[in-house]
Amino acid sequence: MIFLSKNTFSEIYKNWIAIYFLVFNTFLLIGGRMHNEIRLSDECYYRYTAQDHHKSFSDWLHRKNSSHYSPLVPSYSQALLKLEVDKFKHGEQVTSGASTCNGKHNSFITPETPLRERALCKFEYIVNYNPKRLPSTLTEARCSCSRPSAKVIGKKVFECEPLRYSMRVLLFDNDCQSFYEGYETIALACIPVMQASASSNTDTDFMVPVKADIPT
Repeated sequence: MIFLSKNTFSEIYKNWIAIYFLVFNTFLLIGGRMHNEIRLSDECYYRYTAQDHHKSFSDWLHRKNSSHYSPLVPSYSQALLKLEVDKFKHGEQVTSGASTCNGKHNSFITPETPLRERALCKFEYIVNYNPKRLPSTLTEARCSCSRPSAKVIGKKVFECEPLRYSMRVLLFDNDCQSFYEGYETIALACIPVMQASASSNTDTDFMVPVKADIPT
């Protein structure tokens, strides 16, 4: 027969209670997520019987080279500059040539003219880089000016603001041995919006250049 001291029994009891609540809360968390999950039977994700698609997708999502370094790129990706794949820098600008705030606009516009060159709010693409994230490299838009050119909009008071989206990502710990699901907010475009509480009759040129990082 094994005899336990009062202190030992108390410690075992406390540990058992802690484990019980940990397991119970984990069960509630998983159960709640599964309960709220939308599962559509016509989606191939649920119809595919093998399990190799998880690794294939993560490999494809993370793969990059000097010209295709992000799974999220503009449709005219040829506008992006090539980067040195061993020197990724968060916030580095990867486009050039269309960020003059109050410059002369192209007077001849065709359906083939890139959206970036027709935009009222000038913008550049930059690198959003986090080595502890999957995918590690994203491209997002950054407004080059705080307002559209007065030569285009006249007296109307507009501001340029980023159009932001949240996307699902995996975030690793400092040792890259565990991860959790998270969200990354990125700007996909820079759009003109009416200035809040502003008069539309003013004719002041509000163009204020925004300093941008130039790639070296």
